Amino acid sequence: MPEEHESNQQEYLPSFAPGFLIDYARKMISDPKIALIELVANCWDAGADTVEITWPEESVPNPIVIQDDGTGMTKEQFTQRWLQFNYDRREVQGEDVVFPPGNQPSHRKAFGKNGKGRLSAFCFANRYMVTTWCNGEANSFEIQRTAGIIAQAPYKVTHQETFSREGHGTIVRMTLVRSHIPIEEARDLVGSKFIADPTFTVHINGVQVELANLEHLIDSHEIVIPDLGKISVSQVDTQKTSKSSLLHGIAWWVNHRLVGELSWEDYKRANPLDRRTVEARRYTFVVLADLLADDVMEDWSGFQETTRYQIVRNEVFSYIRRRIHSLMSEDYKQSKRVALEANREQLRKLSVSSRRYIGQLVDGIQEEVLVPDNILIATVGVLANLEQARSGYSLLEKLSRLEPSELDELDEILSQWSVQDARLVLDELDRRLRLIERLEDLVEDPTSDELHQIHPLFEKGLWIFGPEYESVHFRSNSSLLTVIRDLFKDTSQIPLKNRRWRPDLVALPDASIGVYSCDGYTQLGDVNGYGKILVVELKKGGSNIGLEECQQGQRYAAELRKSGKSQNFSKIVVFVLGTNVLSEAQADIEQGNIVICARPYGVVLRMAHARTFNLKDKIESIRQDAELYDMDVEEIVAPRTFMDMPEYSVVR
Repeated sequence: MPEEHESNQQEYLPSFAPGFLIDYARKMISDPKIALIELVANCWDAGADTVEITWPEESVPNPIVIQDDGTGMTKEQFTQRWLQFNYDRREVQGEDVVFPPGNQPSHRKAFGKNGKGRLSAFCFANRYMVTTWCNGEANSFEIQRTAGIIAQAPYKVTHQETFSREGHGTIVRMTLVRSHIPIEEARDLVGSKFIADPTFTVHINGVQVELANLEHLIDSHEIVIPDLGKISVSQVDTQKTSKSSLLHGIAWWVNHRLVGELSWEDYKRANPLDRRTVEARRYTFVVLADLLADDVMEDWSGFQETTRYQIVRNEVFSYIRRRIHSLMSEDYKQSKRVALEANREQLRKLSVSSRRYIGQLVDGIQEEVLVPDNILIATVGVLANLEQARSGYSLLEKLSRLEPSELDELDEILSQWSVQDARLVLDELDRRLRLIERLEDLVEDPTSDELHQIHPLFEKGLWIFGPEYESVHFRSNSSLLTVIRDLFKDTSQIPLKNRRWRPDLVALPDASIGVYSCDGYTQLGDVNGYGKILVVELKKGGSNIGLEECQQGQRYAAELRKSGKSQNFSKIVVFVLGTNVLSEAQADIEQGNIVICARPYGVVLRMAHARTFNLKDKIESIRQDAELYDMDVEEIVAPRTFMDMPEYSVVR
């Protein structure tokens, strides 16, 4: 007979450690400033016209009361919202604020997303009371933390009573036991976080809080961001702002609420060389960016580093930089003239084109960075010295001081540098510049054939990736390529009419892959394997490179290792190139001597320009620029007296 087993199953429920709430709600229950704003924001979301706050004058135990005339809640609504973690406010109630009968309706957007703000009262006390009423019925609840013990919930809710009450609203009461904020600081805090709205007023201890007034904005500029929407960037008229608005920086507002703090900090991080001295004391900018509502952090202390936020931030910072440069153009010009005057004698020794070049460099520096006068003076001096060397002036000066015997030795050296040598160098530069020009026409075009058009160019341009790839010994390796080709078993996916066309590449529907290598040598000079292996995967124009594509590059490297054809000491570098690189894949992946690099074609082309000393741009700028000299520089170096005349004249 089969054995009989007595059922011994038991169910277990998870428990919550004492630190759960701190980890879950974070600053909402640990930072009193954020907690207070969250409690007021709950009243905004409830469609309240008026919020009455009783705030303790001192930090000793005293009552805190926050009362609003918003929609209120039924017993069922309260228990649903207070007993559910990650309550989806938008799913249940929608994004728009609902106004109760008798209140002034407006186009408010709700701040709340997941219901964490209801826990903010725990920042000031371990228990609080909520009385809420609507539809002629009121209910009172006590919410108490269970911190300090392992429990099945981090807090408990007790229904106290039900009674009749007309109207609508909610009262939150607690006794302050920690995290007191001085009353004036509390008023300034609330006033700075919400834009003035005629349908929303807040009183603290009977005194109406002056909410942020944006009527003093000037020079409003609308920025249209493709596929995202519109934002507005305005400058503050400091002559009209109230005392609470005298701070300077950039203020980001989303749906009438300030995100983070008014400051230059994010701008400094984005522009690390910017010193923000004069501008920081002089200007304030306001950014109205409601399109970033989904990118705000839960506690409104800042933005999440999403791709959308980064795009908007870059557009905003670019505009602010241009605006500040325009506002301070006269200051910049004066600083430039001071720096030029201090280096007047050095500048006079240069040609007009060299002086013009220095003037343009100074303009470019001032557009990007606020540089103190003493640093700008030193910068112009360094540039002048470099231009003297580049233009040959210093060489002529040294030649004039050489002895006849030294001139003979110099002649012997110059005789070893022939016209043919110079031509070889220039021809190589010409080939590289033409290759860059051809790549610029192809890489961003979705219709380009990366297999037959783009990859052959990259084979000739391995030097773009670094000086180590200049070696003639760095060449395509069909043996290693076979290892990667074997990864793709379904050969029907290879879109080649004739496989013999490009046997040195792996052809895929959306990419092509090439493998290149150079030999490694022992101390005796014998070949002992591959010193370095380069894998280049080119994606079609318009493609995005994400983490999945980078992980595929790791598979290539792993297969090369596993195949036994490469040695453990061989460095493997995989470049995955496409039109865009997503934020998740922007950091290089390094595992031992394996490196995976995702690069957008635009960055690769800039690498190519840098490797050719940006000659292409310099040649084009000389051809296109009809202005042959910098007026600021020429005014400084112009002769001022007859004795000041230079020994040579300049024809303009």
